[in-house]
Amino acid sequence: MSVSVALHGGLALAIGALLLAGRIHFPEKIEITVLEAPQAPRAIQVSKPEPKKADQAKPRAVFGMSRKAITADAKDGGEAVKAGNTVAKTPDNEKLRPDDADALPVPTEEYLVTQMPQLAQEVRIPYPAEAKRKGAQGSVIMDLLIDAEGRVRSAEFVQGPEASLNDAAMAAVKGFKFLPAKLQDRAVAVKIRYAYKFVLERS
Repeated sequence: MSVSVALHGGLALAIGALLLAGRIHFPEKIEITVLEAPQAPRAIQVSKPEPKKADQAKPRAVFGMSRKAITADAKDGGEAVKAGNTVAKTPDNEKLRPDDADALPVPTEEYLVTQMPQLAQEVRIPYPAEAKRKGAQGSVIMDLLIDAEGRVRSAEFVQGPEASLNDAAMAAVKGFKFLPAKLQDRAVAVKIRYAYKFVLERS
């Protein structure tokens, strides 16, 4: 440490002596050539992480059972309650009405059916007087749910030529009797599209 201080001190004294003696001269002007203009430092862009998307809405939990649910008998560990009752309300003893949606049979998919239902006998629907006056005729198209006994359990209107014809067909078709659809040798319920055609007789 002391040697370094001595060396630096000696060097400073030697330079000072040369300056006093006029041996070292500094030019009055120093020319500086700028080869490249200084540029402002580029701003650093910091990418912010994208906010996390909110979790997708979870499906709502549904409690209870319906007649369409797959259930086991109470003796096999299934629930011994009436279909439709839940743990969230006091059980009721109401009975399903024949026109309740859950009381209707579940139709078999058409591609599984080996024999589609057929009309057991031809049915002639009385021609509405209003449609006769208008000269209306044509096919009333309906979607029918036919159960395993061949009964029409529900009918939905699709399209038709005239209101009175449509109403007459919808009212009458519920009394139609079909040979039921079959899955192999077993009669099953099925949903079909059915058309009843009204034709005016020429007098």
